[in-house]
Amino acid sequence: MSIFNKVSEQEKVEFANNLSVMLKSGMTINEALFTLSEQTESKKFKEVLTNVRLQVQSGIPLSVAFESEKKTFGSIFISLLRVGESSGTLDDSLSYLADWLEHDNTLRKEINAATTYPKFVFGATLTMGAGLALYILPKLIPLFSQLRVTLPLPTRVLLATVAFVQNYWYVVIIGLVLIYFAFKGINKIRSVRKFLHVVYLKMPVAGGIITSYQLALVTRLFETLLKSGLPLRDSIEITSQAVTNLNYEDSLRAMNEKVKGGIPLSQAMVDYPKLYPKNLISIIATGEKSGTMDTSLRYLADFYIKEVQLKTKQLPTILEPLLLVFIGIVVGFIAIAIIMPIYSLTSGVLK
Repeated sequence: MSIFNKVSEQEKVEFANNLSVMLKSGMTINEALFTLSEQTESKKFKEVLTNVRLQVQSGIPLSVAFESEKKTFGSIFISLLRVGESSGTLDDSLSYLADWLEHDNTLRKEINAATTYPKFVFGATLTMGAGLALYILPKLIPLFSQLRVTLPLPTRVLLATVAFVQNYWYVVIIGLVLIYFAFKGINKIRSVRKFLHVVYLKMPVAGGIITSYQLALVTRLFETLLKSGLPLRDSIEITSQAVTNLNYEDSLRAMNEKVKGGIPLSQAMVDYPKLYPKNLISIIATGEKSGTMDTSLRYLADFYIKEVQLKTKQLPTILEPLLLVFIGIVVGFIAIAIIMPIYSLTSGVLK
């Protein structure tokens, strides 16, 4: 069952695959939609399929029926359905759609899996540090007070922070919530989001993964849309809606205008050397000249997908030294804040 009553990516993949197979076997769309709505265990997905089936029964095309569920399925899903209906190859379009969704879903899962370990270590370190600061250090305060020892600066800073959190915990919680929503609100401003997306692309390690992912997304989707029979200009427009980085989105929209004016796609890409590598442009240019654009795009998509997979597998190894430094700084600071006063006390007693 889908989490939070949403249609999962895996459900979309299975739906497209199953509907394709059913249509190829001779079933009507109504029969296939009814069967799939009865089989699904997701309450939300059952509601969606029932709504679509009722519209199709009333004579509305499948792609138009899915337009009412655009927030759930997205423009790529609906565009491929529309192409399949217009060309009479709906079963093939659904098969292409399932392949695309599966590739994209798998790639996202691999990236999330690669970042799980760093997230866990980061969270565990902060939790351990907070535990030492909030539960161990306060128990030593009475001892320090009785002996009237001058506390070192790290201890005073840590004690002041702990005291503030303990006395004004509600202010801390409200502040964190306000910061979270303020960041979300600022992030909705396109100029701010674009600036952040530029920063993401320039980040060490992560920038390379983001770039490879965007290129894998662009080339795989281009291949899928062109293979399904969609014109190049429409393919570029849909791809611009699918990429997750605004720099690539803006570049695709600008390139689409040039393609509409008769300029080849490869030539339009030359204006964005930081986003599209020379080898990618050369391969696309070769595909344009030989009429094998889909084959060139398939080769590029496979290449960049493997590159993303390789980089994400290397990510934990690359981040491990940085995580160790982070752990050392957090735990070391707290340890020094606790140990230094005790050392001063013992030194005074020995003298």
